[in-house]
Amino acid sequence: MAKRRLPQQSLLTKALLEKKVLNQEVLMYQRLMDVMRGDTSFEDILKLLITSVTKGLGYDRSAIFLADFERGVGQRAIGIDRYGRFEGNCEDLPLSSVKGTHWFSDFIHGHTKAYFTNNLRRRVPLKDWERNIDPGVLSNAVVPIVVGGKKTIGVLAVDNLFTRRRLKRSDLMSLISFATQAGLAIESYRMHERIRDLTIKDGLTGVYNRRYFDNYLPREVLRCRRYKRFLGLLYVDLDHFKAINDSYGHPAGDTVLKHVAHLLVQGLRNVDLVVRLGGDEFAVLLPEVGPDGVKLVGERLFKAITSTPAPVEAMRAKGQGVKVSMGTACFHESMEDHRELIKLADQSLYQAKEAGRNCVGELILP
Repeated sequence: MAKRRLPQQSLLTKALLEKKVLNQEVLMYQRLMDVMRGDTSFEDILKLLITSVTKGLGYDRSAIFLADFERGVGQRAIGIDRYGRFEGNCEDLPLSSVKGTHWFSDFIHGHTKAYFTNNLRRRVPLKDWERNIDPGVLSNAVVPIVVGGKKTIGVLAVDNLFTRRRLKRSDLMSLISFATQAGLAIESYRMHERIRDLTIKDGLTGVYNRRYFDNYLPREVLRCRRYKRFLGLLYVDLDHFKAINDSYGHPAGDTVLKHVAHLLVQGLRNVDLVVRLGGDEFAVLLPEVGPDGVKLVGERLFKAITSTPAPVEAMRAKGQGVKVSMGTACFHESMEDHRELIKLADQSLYQAKEAGRNCVGELILP
């Protein structure tokens, strides 16, 4: 039997649609490569993706939901609210493999396929409508974000709340194609971040490594000199760390190192930097923190580390805690370069060691 030939107009429409989607994919990857060359957040990547969907493919709003397989939940990674503003996470979504538990789970586990509708009230149960959908949404489409042709990592949802433009099957096909490319972009960015972390992060503790510190500090000191800004530096050295390894084993020592790194990160701002210099030595960089602030931050972190029970049960059983000595320093415009700042932090740390350890050294001014 001969195949039915599509009308010329349908063929032209299909070709134009494919060209439009392809152009958006190329543009998306160009923008993605541009932002990945810089220090761009994952949120910026997601904003780029949903902006490409709305402005490029002609939808009023869009949202990306991603699965967190380690935590066993899903999250709205980013979306656009009814006022046209970006919105972030919602409450955790269940990620159960049992069919019918939740619409998001059903997509991730393949129970639900891509769909579009122009009458959402008929498709979505009333309880889900009241909790998750803006009143007035009728035209809606949801497609899975699949990578490698197998693994579903999330979903892409769009609607036309404002224009009320009706959706067609061709819209669904373009969204499926775009979602595939978006999945590749998300996984490429994640891979880029993992590779980047391998070069700048300490494999054991997850904080920055010595290599990153050595590259970052000179640039930061130059910035402070140029704009006359403060920069605080703390040196943190674990006291008698060799004895912990000898008495309880190297796994226990690793646990202590991760414990101290966690407490340092937890007690600081997002703009502060924690570095494992090597062995049992850490550094903390404090942008915009002056002499008085450096001492206060040092005392606060010292208290957090030394007053928290040891993370090793055998140490707790013997009443032993984690002890540290700290050195404090602050950048001054009279300094020639970053090496003077390091020298002062070293001197302060040496002072703390000479004073009997387990204390914060005095701030030594240039």
